[in-house]
Amino acid sequence: MPLASNNSQERKKIAEYVVANIEKALENGWVKVYYQPVVRALTGQLCGAESLARWIDPEMGFLSPDKFIGALEESRQIHKLDCWIVKKVCSDISERIHNGLDAVPVSINFSRLDLEATDMLKVLEDAVDEYDIPRDYIHVEITESMIVSDAELMSGMIERFRSTGYEVWMDDFGSGYSSLTVLKDYHFDTLKLDMSFLRSFDDKSKAIITSTVIMAKEIDVMTLAEGVETQEQVEFLKNIGCGRLQGYYYGKPMPINDFFDHIKESKIEIEKRQWRHFYDVASFSARHTDEPLAILEDDNGVLRTLFMNDIYKIQAFGRSYDQEDIDQKVFHSNSPINSQLRKFADTVSQSKNLETFYFTVDGSILCLKGKEIVENAGSHIYISSIRNISADSNIEKSNSLDFRLKEINHMFDTVAQINPSNNTIIPLVGKFRYMKGSSSDGMDLNTYTQKFKEEYIALADAKKFDVFCDWSTLNSRIEKSSKGYVENMFRIKQSDGNYEWKGLSLMLIPGTGEKEFLMCTKPTPDDTHSILNKIQELYNREDYGLKSEDSQMYAKMWENTVTASHLKFFWKDKNRRFLGASKAFLDFYGFTIDDILGKDDEDMGWHTDGKVYRDDEIDVLTNGAVISGVPGYCIVKGVVHNIMCFKTPIYDGNEITGLMGYFFDVDEEMARIDKLYNVKRTDTVTGCMNKKGFLDALIDYSQNYHNLGRDFALIILRDTKHARVAADYGEDFIKKLLHRMGQEILNVTKDKCAVARMIQSEFALLLYTDKQSEVDELCSQLKEAIESIRELDGNKMTLKVSTSYMFRSDESVTDENMYPRVLDRMQQ
Repeated sequence: MPLASNNSQERKKIAEYVVANIEKALENGWVKVYYQPVVRALTGQLCGAESLARWIDPEMGFLSPDKFIGALEESRQIHKLDCWIVKKVCSDISERIHNGLDAVPVSINFSRLDLEATDMLKVLEDAVDEYDIPRDYIHVEITESMIVSDAELMSGMIERFRSTGYEVWMDDFGSGYSSLTVLKDYHFDTLKLDMSFLRSFDDKSKAIITSTVIMAKEIDVMTLAEGVETQEQVEFLKNIGCGRLQGYYYGKPMPINDFFDHIKESKIEIEKRQWRHFYDVASFSARHTDEPLAILEDDNGVLRTLFMNDIYKIQAFGRSYDQEDIDQKVFHSNSPINSQLRKFADTVSQSKNLETFYFTVDGSILCLKGKEIVENAGSHIYISSIRNISADSNIEKSNSLDFRLKEINHMFDTVAQINPSNNTIIPLVGKFRYMKGSSSDGMDLNTYTQKFKEEYIALADAKKFDVFCDWSTLNSRIEKSSKGYVENMFRIKQSDGNYEWKGLSLMLIPGTGEKEFLMCTKPTPDDTHSILNKIQELYNREDYGLKSEDSQMYAKMWENTVTASHLKFFWKDKNRRFLGASKAFLDFYGFTIDDILGKDDEDMGWHTDGKVYRDDEIDVLTNGAVISGVPGYCIVKGVVHNIMCFKTPIYDGNEITGLMGYFFDVDEEMARIDKLYNVKRTDTVTGCMNKKGFLDALIDYSQNYHNLGRDFALIILRDTKHARVAADYGEDFIKKLLHRMGQEILNVTKDKCAVARMIQSEFALLLYTDKQSEVDELCSQLKEAIESIRELDGNKMTLKVSTSYMFRSDESVTDENMYPRVLDRMQQ
């Protein structure tokens, strides 16, 4: 008998056996789930696995999928296998998670016949719920042929899976004739590139794969290449920006225990759930381009390269170094470049905007641009481009700004290009170093310098700074300077709140018609700070009318009080004339110290009834009276303010030489007290009430129940997966999630309920009602609203909400036992 005939009969025999024994095989464990590794190209970490069925039969032996999948599809029993795989995969993941072992997302292949025979979303949801795993641990794989065979069915199912929280991947992309049409009409999270592209691995196949990856990223779809077998293929796929890799190079399909043993033996790290979105963003940003492109990771201060194309390497280093060599040369050395890049990275992470940095390597001038694209737990991903300015033959170096910037990062902290005639400022280096939280791109020069003075220049140096930034005299000052620029020393506030002496210089940019200048800040020599601090203190006492005296502790304390307190202090001589006032006093009235020195209240004319204050002050100065809490009124810019005033005599020995007093604005203080009260009653994370606020509200509700007979319900709501989310994503993320939960609760309840966060993700609500149907409906809405939070900051989660409630009028309920009884009911 011909060989082909024998094979045909053998296949028919196996198919008949499979069709007759599928349920028995599943029940007896003859069918196994094998897992094949999926690795992230950028990091080399294990980021997932594909689940594949294997049939190991006591009679037929080992059956590969091609021996039984077709038979099950023809007999329309494939859903039995796939439903079993769903439960088995969820069971395997659950066992590892609940035993504290590493687990990764797993993709499961579905057939069109699965979706026709049963509700596979319900099967998946039931398994996820039964085995208590997050939805993002399961990805759904469908083939292009499934969509072509029944477009209407598949369109609805893809949307249902994705809206419920599951990623949907297209398997074997490119194997059919309608791929582009499918991509236009359906949204997938990942394309799995057909392994047949990689078999020849010639220029044509490389071009097709490259174009496919570029196209996928243009429509916001991730990519995975399967069938990867060689290091050459790995490097190629990584260089074109393919996100994930799967194939025998990393491991064949294996049972789950063998799978993780293999990963450990191969020294492949396992990507944690907290970092999936972080590296997804990085992977998506890595792509094939003719422009210099690098993806850098800043891991809590340690920089490393995740992706760098050859064009970038040539621009930066003159040739294509290995990535490891670049990291060692740039990020792990003691060179000045490393320290400057560290400052640049800090600037990029603070600004969240595109930043520009100029530096030199081996005499070449390089322009580096970078922007943060994602941040997590103190780590950042930057996307970067670079340009070797020195290699540009079109630049006239003699007068170009770029040439002037050649070593500028070794000399200055910040550099800005200014044009006083146009009132413009363009930051070039470290532009957010002293303007955190503000976009200097959106400020004119005058606004920028005024804001800089108010927020960063020491008060004692403010007048000197005004003179330095007098643009009308700048050209003449530079002309008179033998150095060709002007400079001065100022105390500038640093990020830690301390002031440091910095040199500030203004220099003309040649060839600009004396219209453009560089404004630069630079560090001072190591000993300058200590020397200048001995010469002059941070504050000028004279600015506030203080007399010079030796620097004892009480004097320091008084200085800080005068300059920092919100109270409005003032002091007068024997004739009631002002000798000085605090910063708060001057700011309140909008005066400088010169406006009030030597004047009395009558000169100022700011009281609606000056006689009371005059009589009080005479009593203080002549009788040593102490005036406390005297109410009154004063006029500030045409507005009458309610104030409360306090005054005491000043003694020099036994003699009264003047008086000292202070006042506060009653309306301001009441607002401050109200805010403090609300803070004590408000949960700072969610904006809802805290425990104290809830207790106050519960007392009010109880009093209305007793006095007015107004019934109410106490509802307790809790996310039972709080601990899991906290463990996977960290406390900072939990705070964001709790805030989102609080907002969802407030959106549902509107003004009907008093809402408080009690502990972790447990919320308590009070609702005036005696209708059980109203409370049931509200609990249902709350559960739906919170469980619909399936993604936050790109991180996916599966929340499970439990609710319980009681009415105050319920039997045996008291004011004291209501809360614990609702908790007991929740736990039953």
